[in-house]
Amino acid sequence: MANYAVLGLGLMGTAIVHDLLTFDSSCKVYGFDNNSKQRQNLEEIFESLSDRLFIKNLDLKISEVSENHPLVKIFKDNNIITVFGAIDYKFNVFLTNICIHSGSNFLDLGGNPDIVKDQRKLNKNAQQANITVIPDCGLAPGMANVIAAHGMNQFDTLESCHMRVGGLPQTPKTILNFQRVFSIRGLTNEYLEDAIVIRNGEIKTVPSLTETETLTFPDPWGQLEAFQTSGGTSSLPELYKGKIDELTYKTIRFPGHGQFFRFLKELGVLSSDSYPKNENVNPRELIEYYLERYLPYNESDAVLVSITIIGTKAGKREKVQYKLIDLADPSTGFSAMARTTSFSTSIIGQMVTRGIINQKGVVSHESVVPEKEFKDALIKRNIVFTEIYS
Repeated sequence: MANYAVLGLGLMGTAIVHDLLTFDSSCKVYGFDNNSKQRQNLEEIFESLSDRLFIKNLDLKISEVSENHPLVKIFKDNNIITVFGAIDYKFNVFLTNICIHSGSNFLDLGGNPDIVKDQRKLNKNAQQANITVIPDCGLAPGMANVIAAHGMNQFDTLESCHMRVGGLPQTPKTILNFQRVFSIRGLTNEYLEDAIVIRNGEIKTVPSLTETETLTFPDPWGQLEAFQTSGGTSSLPELYKGKIDELTYKTIRFPGHGQFFRFLKELGVLSSDSYPKNENVNPRELIEYYLERYLPYNESDAVLVSITIIGTKAGKREKVQYKLIDLADPSTGFSAMARTTSFSTSIIGQMVTRGIINQKGVVSHESVVPEKEFKDALIKRNIVFTEIYS
């Protein structure tokens, strides 16, 4: 019997809890959140499983991590084997240290390359603690990167890998044609930080919201746009530097979305600098507040994925494409974003817990997640990629 902890019981954390309780029938899950409404909501959703779900307040006042830290003691006292971080990425280094002291494996939803770099500096500490830490799980970075890595590993030589991923409303509304399906801070981070790509075999940085292209999906989606955003390539540039000519990740949106945010960025409206006439006003935080308040929320969504890889096999140039259109599930109430982000993270966490993934230290999902087991687990959750070879 495995004991898990899920930190953060919002959209993504709740879906992780659901997946753990559904696919590990003997486990116990400890859910943590500092919001009493979130805790109460989880209790109501999983009322019939109250003997396996234990909900606690989450106090995340960052302090020096030691054996006596409250979270370390809670994880040790409850024999927590694997911890999932479904909260703001700014806590991920802190939580990595917590898990090193408690001896618990740790997975997070990542999204910020600088934070991940700091986590990787703790590799030796994690190895000495005999734990596995996997940052940057989720959709992209996460599931899409694992699928891309599996695809690239089929080739003898590689020419290009282009990942295109996006979460879209099934019924577009507002000028942005967008709805809130994950953290707004995570969204603005993707649009503000530079994207990391491979060009001519070398790692390069490219400004986000640039290099917009047009792509087409089957009806009702039709013509969409995709542009550079940060974080999506995760560990792939480091893993495939010198092995592939070109590797890119772009976010899919309805046409015009990128132009709107480029306008805000160019005007400095997304700046974190204080407003000169009022030091208490931070333009980025103000914009995030209104986006969170007024964007449509909790309506049916879809996740679109297109990964195209070109290379050679046995001297012959070939192309493989991985396509996915995943829709919100009305039977469970989970959005497509929650399904693809949280279920895939839960799958990897369960693999770590069961010893299917046994590498210790701070590792990349692209290099440790086994292909067949991962795809089979996705299929059990009705997340099915179409593979096209040409």
